[in-house]
Amino acid sequence: MNNHMSASESLSPQYYRLWTPPSGTTVAVGSERTPMALPQIPLPLHRQGEDLSPPDDDAIGQGVFDYLREFPDCPHNQAYAELLRDAYPHYIAEIGSQIAMLDAREVDPPYIRRKITLLRILLLLDPNNAGLSMQLGMAYYHVGMMFSELRTCRFDLLTALAYLQKALSLSARNPSIYNYLGQIDFYLGDYPGAVRHWRGIHDQLPDGPAKQELARRIADIDRGEVPDHPLAENFEKIGEALAAFREGFIDAARREMETLAADEQFLAIYQAPEFYHFLGLCRERCEDSQGAIAAFAEALGIDEDFAPAREAFERVHAQS
Repeated sequence: MNNHMSASESLSPQYYRLWTPPSGTTVAVGSERTPMALPQIPLPLHRQGEDLSPPDDDAIGQGVFDYLREFPDCPHNQAYAELLRDAYPHYIAEIGSQIAMLDAREVDPPYIRRKITLLRILLLLDPNNAGLSMQLGMAYYHVGMMFSELRTCRFDLLTALAYLQKALSLSARNPSIYNYLGQIDFYLGDYPGAVRHWRGIHDQLPDGPAKQELARRIADIDRGEVPDHPLAENFEKIGEALAAFREGFIDAARREMETLAADEQFLAIYQAPEFYHFLGLCRERCEDSQGAIAAFAEALGIDEDFAPAREAFERVHAQS
């Protein structure tokens, strides 16, 4: 490799430095070690000691790969992805393997967000890939609606909306896209949009409970029987209550949750055992044992196999 330390060297987030290769710097590519010129942009490298020696080929590839996974929105992100594709294709193959591995794991927010980052790297290389846009939209929707992630649900839903709309614009006509878009519109308070998207798939569904439920929801909206505010606001309030609880502001968390628990319209739509389990925990910490037991029982009424609520119900019942 032909490289020398450049005067264009600066600091980047904590464990990386940015190094701009001098003109003509190359890396060896493939089994035949064909020279390939590096782009004349700052490349992220792992910090090692005083960083006095020029980086070797492996250090460049590893630094770019790790940095892009950590900062997918960084400047030059597309150029970094293209460098990996052209000079270090094994890292692109590794991304595919990691996505497959994450798909096989239990659904958990950190894993989904890691998958999202990997999909976004692949999309940098193929921005008009409708399938990747659809996968990203669905992933953002699912993580945004997870109970522990509700504080940022509006951001995740809006991001999901953008990716799913892009998938449609690229001629992806998967009925699931219309269903997701309708659900997002509904949560964000765009009820005409929800009807438009749900009608787009209603006639494609086979006769059965799913089609009947969709027809009911469309009819409710047509009659004006909709929430008087976007449900995403309620989801964010749950997220704020979770944050308050973790920070030790139990009374504030309980007040927020009790207000939401009194919203019958919201709870008729949002049937989640996690909601009542968390309400029960708030009541328990505020020494309202009977209220906690009632909340845990509500959670089990939605899902009798929801283990956290079962354990909490038995614990508080035994103590009281």
